[in-house]
Amino acid sequence: MFGNPTPFHFVSRAQDLPVLTVVFNNRRWGAVHRSTLSLYPQGAAAAEEEPPFSTLEPSPDYEKLVEACGGYGERVDDPAEVPAALARALHAVRVERRQAVLNVITEINYARTS
Repeated sequence: MFGNPTPFHFVSRAQDLPVLTVVFNNRRWGAVHRSTLSLYPQGAAAAEEEPPFSTLEPSPDYEKLVEACGGYGERVDDPAEVPAALARALHAVRVERRQAVLNVITEINYARTS
């Protein structure tokens, strides 16, 4: 989200750059969580089960952003499916010569990270 994926995918297509991107999507913004807690360790955010302004939900469908630019995208919810999904994405990159994104959904963990 913060790496400007749409322009990246546009340039990848325009310049024929078959790049594979794997998003380990935990749907949270850990830097904001850590910063808030370091400044206000006893504040309201520290008392919340789901820290305010630290969640990225609903999460964008990153796999669809790449499809809009002619790439291959796939969402992976089951860890057992990662190897097969990776093989399909690598096929798109190596054989089809187009970019690919794997949006790998990971566990959400709101544990204090600092």
